[in-house]
Amino acid sequence: MRIWLAGGGTGGHICPGMALADELLKLQPNTEIAFLGTNDGLDRELLWGSGYRLELLAAGRGSPLNWRKPANAPRFAYALYQTFRLFRKERPDVLVALGGFAAAAPGIVARMMKVPVVILEQNTVPGRVNRLLSKWAVQIYSQFEEARNFFRQSPATFQASGSPLRKAFLDMCTEPPVNGDSLLVMGGSQGAKRLNEIVANAARRIVGETGCHLIHVAGPAHENQIRAMYRAAGVDAEVYGFYNTMEDLYRRSRLVVARSGAISLAEFAAAGLPAILVPLPSAMDDHQRLNALSLAASGAALSYEETKASTETFAPLVVSLWKDEPRRAAMADEMRRTARPESGVEIAKAVIALAADAARKGSKRHRGK
Repeated sequence: MRIWLAGGGTGGHICPGMALADELLKLQPNTEIAFLGTNDGLDRELLWGSGYRLELLAAGRGSPLNWRKPANAPRFAYALYQTFRLFRKERPDVLVALGGFAAAAPGIVARMMKVPVVILEQNTVPGRVNRLLSKWAVQIYSQFEEARNFFRQSPATFQASGSPLRKAFLDMCTEPPVNGDSLLVMGGSQGAKRLNEIVANAARRIVGETGCHLIHVAGPAHENQIRAMYRAAGVDAEVYGFYNTMEDLYRRSRLVVARSGAISLAEFAAAGLPAILVPLPSAMDDHQRLNALSLAASGAALSYEETKASTETFAPLVVSLWKDEPRRAAMADEMRRTARPESGVEIAKAVIALAADAARKGSKRHRGK
């Protein structure tokens, strides 16, 4: 059978797709898997060396109807053409939509060619492309129960399943919650300039009052700036632009300061890592703030608004939580309770069953001709 996964641009879309692909191959080793992504994101970097086939589409970031980005419309038209040619040549049995505008053209072509569509949605507020594709999807799997309300009009079955994670993170679910000696700072797969600066400006006070070691994944574009800020502050910090094996950093950490992208939250849950979440204010539909509030409501994390950030408020917050071991332990337990290590296998089984049924029907149509 042939299963394609469409979407990309960021690690939040690509990483759960790769984790699902791993589970699909464990269950059905002869499955043909391909990723349909964008040449305007991290798709090539994250999938390079994975062994998975990657087809890059012309779709850019943002809606093709965005008048501020006039190139988006012709690029999207060409992405539709590219996708149609791929489907005509090698029709998939199932298309899994991972989110992002790179999923739009494949999802539309899948509808035209009657290929079943499965949606993976990571956020409390679904992305616009997944909301569009839900109108003809057959199955929807979401990390958060809160997303259900946005899919009420969809004919698809909805399951708050959690998100697939790579084996390295699944292994952490069977280990005690992490409790290293480091404060980990990260802004997602592409970094976060304002979050980086908030922490770097407060670092001298935080390290001075806690004695913590500081690890900062700043994003490739901000690495040199943040390293220079720490050097000027006299803080000995490990600074990286990007880090491939985040599980290693999680094991060395006691507390994380991060954006509230859904896949990062799923990884924190697997690690049992308490978090101070600083949502991206400009995130589409404010979904990062709602992701953060969902975990804050359960006591697994604290939510801190970037727009109100200052060294005078941020440093004491980190110091207080670092020194409060009972509170951190309670947060770690709550964080671990949100983990869903079985989600990848459950989703993979459902997708394989759907693909097998579609392959049988396709075989019958072929014989009938």
